[in-house]
Amino acid sequence: MKTYKVFKNLNKQPYILGLRLPLFYLYVFLWVIVVFLLSAWITLFNLIFFSFILVFGYGVLKKLNSGVFLDILSNERFPNSIINDNYK
Repeated sequence: MKTYKVFKNLNKQPYILGLRLPLFYLYVFLWVIVVFLLSAWITLFNLIFFSFILVFGYGVLKKLNSGVFLDILSNERFPNSIINDNYK
């Protein structure tokens, strides 16, 4: 019979929309800025331009979330996940 060990709170972080909480707050802040800018004037060009900004901002935040930029800045490599091989 196999036995499983449960490791509680091991690298557990809350994610919303695939982003860690500080990066999600930045994304919400970007949404608020876009809503305020759109409330001043709404045209088709502005809707397209601001949606492009939101998509681009989300892509940048996803890259920050994955740690790609942090790996470039530091030489140390940390594993992205921990694998437990308890198959005996």
